[in-house]
Amino acid sequence: MRLLQYLLMVIVFLAILCGPAVMIARGLYKRGYPRAPRCLRYILPIQIIVAPGAIVLVDALALYHDLAAVGVTVTAATSALGAAVMWAIGALFPSRLL
Repeated sequence: MRLLQYLLMVIVFLAILCGPAVMIARGLYKRGYPRAPRCLRYILPIQIIVAPGAIVLVDALALYHDLAAVGVTVTAATSALGAAVMWAIGALFPSRLL
């Protein structure tokens, strides 16, 4: 049972982390930018490395009062940053997505 709980937590973590960037890439793709999902090859791995890395760094430096809140905050901030980067690529460099 515990393994299923861990699996569910990992799935929710990845959905929260990668969902917004994927949705923005999907929206750009639907608007006529066929190469928008290619940017996800760089954005998603960076997000997957930065979020746990930042959580581990905060834990190692003991800069927290509640590690679960820090984990949620870092995950949401990394997710928002990845979505902002995807949006910025679509807004600033639309010719690269054609």
